[in-house]
Amino acid sequence: MKKFVTIVFTMLAVAAFAQDSLSVEEIIARDQEGQGVVVINQDARIAELLERHIAINKANEGKVAGWRVQIYNSSGTNSRSEAQNARKIFLSKYPDVGAYLIYQPPFFKIRVGDFRTKAEAYAFYKKLIVDFPVSYLVTDQINFPKLIESVPNNKDLESLLQEGNF
Repeated sequence: MKKFVTIVFTMLAVAAFAQDSLSVEEIIARDQEGQGVVVINQDARIAELLERHIAINKANEGKVAGWRVQIYNSSGTNSRSEAQNARKIFLSKYPDVGAYLIYQPPFFKIRVGDFRTKAEAYAFYKKLIVDFPVSYLVTDQINFPKLIESVPNNKDLESLLQEGNF
C-alpha cells in the first residue's frame, strides 16, 4: 500500500511540474509533419545577462587582456616629444611590432607589443633589454594579435589532393 501511495504522489508531482505551451494534438501534428518540437523555458535574468555580456564586449572594442612591454615612462616638460622619439627609435628597429603612446596624467608612456601570455612578452622583453634598459612587463588591454596565414597556393593544394596527403 505504501508503494502504491508513493507512486501515485510521484506521478502527481511530475504532472504538476510538467509545462507544455502546446496542446497534445499540436505536438502530435508537428511530429507527424517531420518537425520536432523544442520548448525552452528560461528565466528572464538569463536574457539580461546576455545583453550585459554583449554590451561589455562592445565597450572593449575588440580588446582582450594581455601583456605589453613598457619601454618609456616620464612626466617632464619635454616628456611628450621624448616619448615620440622613443617610439620612432623602437619602430625603426621593430617595424612589425605595434608601439602605443599612452597618456595617463601626468605620465607619457610607450608600450609595445600585443602578447597574449606573459611568456611571449618576456621573450620579447629579453630582446629589448639591450636597446631599452628601463623596460618592464605590464598587463594591458591589447589588440587581437595578428594570425599567421600559411595558406598554400592553388598548385600546392591540387598536388596535396592528388597525392592524398591532406
